[in-house]
Order: sequence, then C-alpha cells, then structure tokens
Amino acid sequence: MKNLWKNLLQWSVIAAILIFIVVGLITGNKADIEAYCPFGGLQAFSTYLLNGTLACSMSMLQIMIGIVLAVGVILFSKLFCGYLCPLGTLSEAMGKLRKKIKMKEIVVESGSCADKALRIIKYALLFTVFYFTLGSSELFCKNFDPYYAMATGFTGEITMWMSLTSIVLLFCGSFFINMFWCRYICPLGALSHIFKFTLWFVALVLLFVILGLLGITIPLVWLLATACLSFYALEIICGKTKCVPVLKITRDTQTCNNCGLCAKKCPYRIPVDKVEVVRHIDCTLCGECISHCCCKSLHINRSKKMRWLPAILVVALFALALWLGGNWELPTINERWGEASEEVKLQTFEMSGLKSVKCYGSSKAFSAQMQKVRGVYGVATYVRTNSVKIHYNPAETNTDKIAAAVFTPFYNKLHTPPADVTELNIITLGVDKMFDRVDANNLGQLFRKHEGFYGFEAEYACPVIVRLYVDPNIDVSEKTLRSIVEAKTLAMPVHGGGERIVPCKYQLMTVDAEVGTILRDDFMQQFYKRYTPDPYKKNVEKYEGQPTGIYELTYQGLELPMIVRALPFLSSHLSKQDGLIKFETLLKLGEDVPVIQITFVKGVVDADKIWEYLTAPKWHITFSNSTEEEQDPKLVFETKGRIISD
Repeated sequence: MKNLWKNLLQWSVIAAILIFIVVGLITGNKADIEAYCPFGGLQAFSTYLLNGTLACSMSMLQIMIGIVLAVGVILFSKLFCGYLCPLGTLSEAMGKLRKKIKMKEIVVESGSCADKALRIIKYALLFTVFYFTLGSSELFCKNFDPYYAMATGFTGEITMWMSLTSIVLLFCGSFFINMFWCRYICPLGALSHIFKFTLWFVALVLLFVILGLLGITIPLVWLLATACLSFYALEIICGKTKCVPVLKITRDTQTCNNCGLCAKKCPYRIPVDKVEVVRHIDCTLCGECISHCCCKSLHINRSKKMRWLPAILVVALFALALWLGGNWELPTINERWGEASEEVKLQTFEMSGLKSVKCYGSSKAFSAQMQKVRGVYGVATYVRTNSVKIHYNPAETNTDKIAAAVFTPFYNKLHTPPADVTELNIITLGVDKMFDRVDANNLGQLFRKHEGFYGFEAEYACPVIVRLYVDPNIDVSEKTLRSIVEAKTLAMPVHGGGERIVPCKYQLMTVDAEVGTILRDDFMQQFYKRYTPDPYKKNVEKYEGQPTGIYELTYQGLELPMIVRALPFLSSHLSKQDGLIKFETLLKLGEDVPVIQITFVKGVVDADKIWEYLTAPKWHITFSNSTEEEQDPKLVFETKGRIISD
C-alpha cells in the first residue's frame, strides 16, 4: 500500500473512535468523544488566558493536545490535519469514492477567484467560535461540529440545523470538490494557518501584550475580527510560508520528469511539480506526492532518510501531549475575594476526592459555598482530579472548620417503611473516604439496593458520621454493613437506559454498639422535605384580621427533586393572587400522603377560585433580581383539592 503509515494512522483513529463509542454503548459508560479534541483544547486554553476559567467539558489533556498541535504546526507542519483528523480522513475518502464511481470533480484551482472567496468561510467560523466561546466559557463549536454530532448520536450540545448543514458540507462538499471541508470550512484549519504564519502571529500577540501593558483595552470583537481578516488576507495574497515550518517537501529538478503526477495526487491540488520547495499554506506533509513519485524526486528537506519523519513526529507529539496532560493541570477556576490584611500570610488547604467538583459550573458553586465561610479568601479547583486548593487566614479559621464547611450535611429517605413497621432502629457508623454530598449520595444508593434500609444521614466528623434507619428485623451485623459500605463499585442508572459504573473507596471505621430507635411517624416527618416559604407579606398586610381557611390538595411525588425545583415558581405565581396568604407542603401522617396547603382569606376567594389560580395557562414569576416574566406552568394539576379548615 502506498503511503502506508499515513493511511494506517488515519484509519486507526477512525477505528479507535468507533471502538470507544461501541464499548460505551455496551457498558453504559458513555465515551468521552471530546477527550482528544485539539480545537476544543485551544478554545479552552484561550478562555483560561482571557477569563481565568476553563470550559466545563475541557480537561488538561485536551488543552495539551491543542498546545502541542500549535507547536507542531509552527515547527513542522499541519501534521494533525494530514495524519490524525477524522474529518480530514473522511474528506479525503469522499474524493476517492468519487473517483471510484467515475463522477466528475468540480475543480477549484488553488489561487483562483473562487478559491480565494471560499477561504473566508473558515475564518468567519473561526471568528464566530472564539467570540462566543470566550464570552461564555462554553465551546460554541459543539453547535455545528459534524464529528461531535455524529459521535454523540445527535444527543450532545448541538444545534440541529447547524450540525446537519455541517455534515452535508463535509460529505457532499468533499465528494464534489477535493478536500472541500478542510480547505474552506474547517475553523481548525484556519487556526493552523495562523500558526503557520508564525512571525505575523508572534507580532500580533506581542502587540496585544504591549497594548495591555499600556492600559489600552481592545474590545474582543475587534481583536478577533482584525486577526481573522488579517490572516485571511495573508492566506489569499501570500499563500505560502517563509522560515517555518522547518520541514518541507522538496523536489529534485535534475531527476524529475515533470509528469505532474505529484500535483494530481496531492489532496489539496498543490502544484508540487512547479516548485523546488513546497511552501504552500495547505501542505500537511501527508506524503501522497512522495509516495506516487515514479522518479523518486520528492523528499523532505532533500533527504531520503526523512521520508517517515512526519509519521514519527505525529506519534511522538501525541505521546508528549498525553504525558503532559496526565501530569499537569490548570485550575478550572482560580478566585480570590475579601480584604485579608497584607500583613497576614494566607495558607493553603488542599483537598482531593471531591466528586462534586467536576466542571466549571460546579466549581463556581463550590466557590460560592466557600465565600460564606469566615476566614476563607480564595479557591482554585481542579476538575480532572476532583481536588481544590482553599486559601485561608489561620487566625480566623482552621482546616477542620473548612472541611466541615465543605461537607454539607446530607439526608435521604431510601424507602418508605411498611405500615406494620411502627418503629425503626438507628445505627451509627463512622465512614472514611467521604468528602462531599456526592459521596454521601453514592453511599446512600449502596444501601438503597438492600431491603430494610429506609433512611440515610451523613454529617461531618472524622470519620464522617453516618446514621442508618433500618427495619428492626433485618441482619445488620458489622460484616453485613462492611460488605455494603466497602463495595468497590456502584451501578447507577442513566437517563435513556443502561447503567453507569461508579468506583467507590469508602471504608467502614466504626460501628456504634448502641442502637437507637425512632417511631415510624417521626421518621416520615423527619425525612419529608417540607417547602415552607414566608407568608405573602403584601396580602398578609392587606387582609390583616380577616378570617382565613386552608385549601388542601393531594399531590403525589411532591418530594421528588424535579417537583421540588418547581415549587418556588408556583409560590411566586400564587403570591400575586388576591386572597392568598401562605403556601406550604407537608406529609399527612397515617396516610403517607404529600399535600399542598394554601391559606386563603374567606370572602375573597373560594375553592373554585384557588383551583383557577393553580390551573392558570401562564404563571407570573418574579425572580431574585426583581425581573418578572410569564412562563408556562411547571406543574400540572389534575384533581381538585378541598377546604379542610374554616
């Protein structure tokens, strides 16, 4: 096979992607199809440099692959495009398919007016991607990336019409026009060309840094637009590089017979047969021209021994990126706040194993949580290792207090005790390797899988205190408890079917010999998450002294998280209605029935009017920032309630 190593690397990447997807479907552990995306890594690194944050789905691995790609382009060439990119492989394959079925190609000559006009598309997309990504710390390219859409089965963070348009351009465009996607659409191709114009790229970066030092701020939109338009102009006017990359295809004019086969076989139709050194911006050092040269007149840097160097460099650079990504990590966020005295030297407390710190959003939530802790003045989070660094003043707090603040108390009803179980036993454990609410929830799920365990509580101590509410008739020996707590994995159901295997490392340290008890009714009340917002102040003042009643409505599933999240919206809507004083939820003992109770003013509203409020086609919501909005109802009511108190 001609050009063996290039084809082997290209189709190995395609095979690896397919294997990851199939294995993910079989095991239920969804494959991370973004794990090796250099374009996403470069976007994430840009957001870090500009905003000090990383996009949620990006890790240090993607960033290092992106950085190594940039270095590889500057020093050597667009090796990723020529040897690894799955979209490049598919683009090339579509051209070969066209030849197989003998369909006529639409030829767009390099340097023609059509060629120059089409090349602006990828720069427009590059501008769009970086403008929206830098503004939101989220990867905008997911909206239209054909690889992301196909690899996720159109279930990712996509915009359907964008993704379908990209897929059509990838397959149909590359079928009729050689390497259409890579030459004219791919924003990573545009970014690679910017790196190829190395001196101009370095000059632009230095200019930006100097202006920043002088206190001159350039709006992001103008900076990106200027960069994209400048490099587009360089591409269509110059179209070739100078000093770098250091590796180039060279032609021996003494042995060349000028047959033109090299230009014909070049995926980008570069006129290799017309030059002694190929400096064209599109060259990827793929080696197709070298492989098909019948006179052996084409080499890399005029050396026959360097023929396989690009393939070797691809493997070496990829291995380097993997090593760097596995041994170095940037913080997802790195924030400081407050006014700690300059004389006080802040200390750093490091914690690992925090499963709740897993992306940008959860990192910001963790930061908000820590800002409420006295003596804490900053945090840095590292999502790949689920670890954090907390900066604190030792004169105001200590590591025990910080660890206690990190671990939010957790409780969860695992099952509803049967009506004939009138009393439950309370067993207290000491469990190590628990750091946050995610750990508490996972350990609770391990107990949920066993009969007779009805409730689970966890509160911070060293080790963490865990209380179990259990049927007095089941075996709760230390051996049984240890087998549950120290299970190696937890199978968690995932949306759409299947299971996700979660590794567990909990250790049972102690089992309290004293067993407490609790009545079933007290347990049900304790574990029911009541919603009791403040009474509606305006209506309380308006109808002060007037007789009130209570309207009660049964609503199954009131304790479910999805329903609980909707209750503040319902309460906001009801607070604007005449005659309503208060809204709350509770559990009716003896019946185990969750109900909504609405306190109303007699003579102003009745049961029918309250039902009309509940089933209104729109809810009028006031948000915490005082903005108001009409929204579709978030809860559906099917059975009318009744007045239970006059």
